[in-house]
Amino acid sequence: MAVVIPIISEFSDKGIQAAERGFKKLGDLAKTAAKAVAGVSIAAGVGAVKAIDLASDLSESQAKIGEIFGDSAGDVEAFAATAAKALGQSKQSVLDAAGTFGVFGKAAGLTGTDLSDFSNDFTTLASDLASFNNTSPEDAIQAIGAALRGESEPLRRYGVLLDDASLRQAALELGIYDGNGALTAQQKILAAQKRIYEQTSDAQGDFARTSDGLANQQRILKAQLQNAATTIGTVLLPIATKLFSFFAEKIIPIIEKFASVFENEGIGGIGRLIGEQIPIVLDKLKELGGALLSWVGEQIPVWLKKLGELGQALVDWIGPRIKPALQKLGEWLGDLANWIINDGVPLLVEKLIELGNALVDWIGPRIVPALQELGKFLAKVLEWVVTDAIPKLTAQALKLAGALLSWLAELIPQAVTGLGVFVWELIKQLPSIFADLVSSMLDKGLELGKSLLDGIVDFVKNLPGMLWDAFSATFAKLVDIGKEMVQKIVDGIKATPGIIARAIGEEVTAPVTRPTQGTVASLFGIDIWPFAEGGIVTGPTLGLVGEAGPEAIIPLDRLGGMGGGVTVNIGGSVISEGDLIETVRRGLVNAQRNGAQLVYSNVA
Repeated sequence: MAVVIPIISEFSDKGIQAAERGFKKLGDLAKTAAKAVAGVSIAAGVGAVKAIDLASDLSESQAKIGEIFGDSAGDVEAFAATAAKALGQSKQSVLDAAGTFGVFGKAAGLTGTDLSDFSNDFTTLASDLASFNNTSPEDAIQAIGAALRGESEPLRRYGVLLDDASLRQAALELGIYDGNGALTAQQKILAAQKRIYEQTSDAQGDFARTSDGLANQQRILKAQLQNAATTIGTVLLPIATKLFSFFAEKIIPIIEKFASVFENEGIGGIGRLIGEQIPIVLDKLKELGGALLSWVGEQIPVWLKKLGELGQALVDWIGPRIKPALQKLGEWLGDLANWIINDGVPLLVEKLIELGNALVDWIGPRIVPALQELGKFLAKVLEWVVTDAIPKLTAQALKLAGALLSWLAELIPQAVTGLGVFVWELIKQLPSIFADLVSSMLDKGLELGKSLLDGIVDFVKNLPGMLWDAFSATFAKLVDIGKEMVQKIVDGIKATPGIIARAIGEEVTAPVTRPTQGTVASLFGIDIWPFAEGGIVTGPTLGLVGEAGPEAIIPLDRLGGMGGGVTVNIGGSVISEGDLIETVRRGLVNAQRNGAQLVYSNVA
């Protein structure tokens, strides 16, 4: 915000009063930093340091007044607030005077309103004496105070004579002295008050009578300016107090610590100290940032709510006004269109016709003379061209042509000679140019051939490795493909065991019994069982046959047609089909192991 201080003209106190009110407002507005900054900027214009000193002095004086006057201190404060215009004294001056006079009034036994009146009356008299004798109120206050202490000399120049006899007489007249013995301090003060007022009757009221004069206007101006400065200082005093406290409690100890470290450890110690403080400062900054973010986060809903309320209020305010406004706008546009059609366009056409007529009327009489003059001018121009310009131009052209021919006659032989020399020099240089071209082409050809041969040699050298790498990769790929094919065949056989089982008329689900003879072979990591010495399988099995000579692989159920057979004796009862198959399998295996002929019979 800005506080406007009116400029005082003709010593009118209206401007000063407005300024005081403006500065007093600062006291209420100084709770925020922006308003405090505004107060600081204003105080800078009148002396911020002085303003703060004045405010500090005023605060001390007010404390002193409260102690001396007690309950009547408010009367003195109210009197001091109006003293600038009424007495030409600042509030600070009045409180200082009250501190002086109040001590004497209290010593005289006065209290309450009597004490405040004692002080205020003497302060008023000091202004009247200063105005009447053309001195300052401060000087008059000091003189009156000296008289109350018993020093009569300072007050004599204001026409007041005090001696022991006059004081005794005054005390008798007041009825506080019986004429015997010396006057007490209390009696002297009251007697001096009586005599001072009696001998200054001519001066009393002089300030009010002559307040419009230059001298008193200057006193009023000075007092009001001091009050304004004090008001500014009052606003700034809490800030200055906090600032001084901050420096005393925070800055000064840091400076002392740096000085001590520098004295003991030098610049290295300063660096160490700064390094130790950096993490602390960063932590504080983080805390401050977190607090700021937290505060902002808390405030955002409030701000949004306020914005919503503001928007709603705006809508509520605009809503009822939009329709009337549009109606008014429509009416205005309609009136404007009607005016343009009915009045504006006809008026414009009429004015254009008037303007055209006036232009024709002005141009008409001037066209023929203008054309006549133009014809005369063109005739003169043509005459000048024929009689003067063309002959002169022709003469100059002939002169230029002659000069050009002379230049050509002089330059052509030189040009021909120069061209011949150039052609001869070129012919002489042709063998050298051709030789350089052939040499350059040969060098480039040799370089290209060398690069080609180097490439072929490198290819031949690397070819075995390339072929081996290709063969290895291909072989590895073929092995992988073979493995995958064999595995798929095995998986297919395993996935369809019913094909083999159905050859003996039964579905075999029992595990395969591997032959015990021979050695297990492996192809691509897959087991292959040798059957050179025979064996029995009850499920799909990958085996090697014919390795020891011709072999016949015949299903067991067809052995009867080959002139032999296997007899399997089964005792007891067969519970299930699975039990039968398992019993047959075990009997066949045991018979084969023992080399016996197997005959199948079913025993109930």
